[in-house]
Amino acid sequence: MSDWKEVYSEILSSYVKSEILKHEPEDSVGLPPHLRVAIRTVFLPHLDLEDQDDEIAIIQHILAVTRKSWAESCEDEDAREKACPTKAGDYKKAFTAFTAVQKIFKEEIDAYDRERRDTKDPKTIGQRNRIIQQWWESVSDERKAETGRAAEKWNKLGAPKETHNS
Repeated sequence: MSDWKEVYSEILSSYVKSEILKHEPEDSVGLPPHLRVAIRTVFLPHLDLEDQDDEIAIIQHILAVTRKSWAESCEDEDAREKACPTKAGDYKKAFTAFTAVQKIFKEEIDAYDRERRDTKDPKTIGQRNRIIQQWWESVSDERKAETGRAAEKWNKLGAPKETHNS
């Protein structure tokens, strides 16, 4: 009686070539390309010569695709690095009339805040912004225009040194 490997080897090899090697199972895990190449290289000597040629072509294709995608990703990283600001000042938001008024009239705003809330209670710190907004709404249009001009100037030339303390 012959061994089952001999009897079914031709059927098995044709099935492996036609079905298994061409289609990945749907729930399979995609291996990294270099690991796929390593696995194929390990089993390369155990294949027929005809199959070895096919596997070598597949390995070369995987490596070529990997090199191409790696080169593209390096180009993308270079473009991303060039697009990112290199100075911390590039991340700073521009001044608005409201932010400029908080710097220019700091003492007046602080006094208004102290009158309207208990500054010793740390739970009321969240009310400060609402109180400053109320103060801003009560400010005259002339003052708002003045702080708007100051904000534009600061955005072009930079804020004065005394505004950086707070």
